[in-house]
Amino acid sequence: MMEIKTRDRIVGGVFLVALAVIVVPMLFDEPRGPALEIEPMAELDIERVPDIPLPNASTAEAKRDELREVIDEDGFLVESGTRVGDVTIDVDLDDSGYWAVQLGSFQEEERADALRRRLQNDGQRTWVSQAKIDGEVMTRVAVGPFNERTLAETFRDEAAKQYEVDGVVVGYKP
Repeated sequence: MMEIKTRDRIVGGVFLVALAVIVVPMLFDEPRGPALEIEPMAELDIERVPDIPLPNASTAEAKRDELREVIDEDGFLVESGTRVGDVTIDVDLDDSGYWAVQLGSFQEEERADALRRRLQNDGQRTWVSQAKIDGEVMTRVAVGPFNERTLAETFRDEAAKQYEVDGVVVGYKP
């Protein structure tokens, strides 16, 4: 019984000493400086942008009809069959000043990607684009651009031997 009282007194004493170690330094600390004051933000003069009137429905419909004459429902240019936003390559594009070699045109996109990866692994600058040819979406693989037609023709001949493909030199328009 005596041991329990002694133990409780020791635990109580340790608790009071620990409390004193924490609280007493707080009492003797010097008062801290004034709190940092932050200036309020200046009021900004925000100009109200005038409302822009929406075009009337007939103007929007007219523009839509103009676009439908140039772009089909799937997003391909009617004239060239190239998807809007893709690089334009065409055999008849002689005045562009740049050339590319189209190495294949595939119905299955996986086959086009396989050829593209093979060419890229060999260090060629390639890209894949889609075109609508006779109503079917084809995935084309091309290498280039070349700034001279003779360079493109030389690459076409080398590619025919190395990759066993029949390439076509085409005009390139970014």
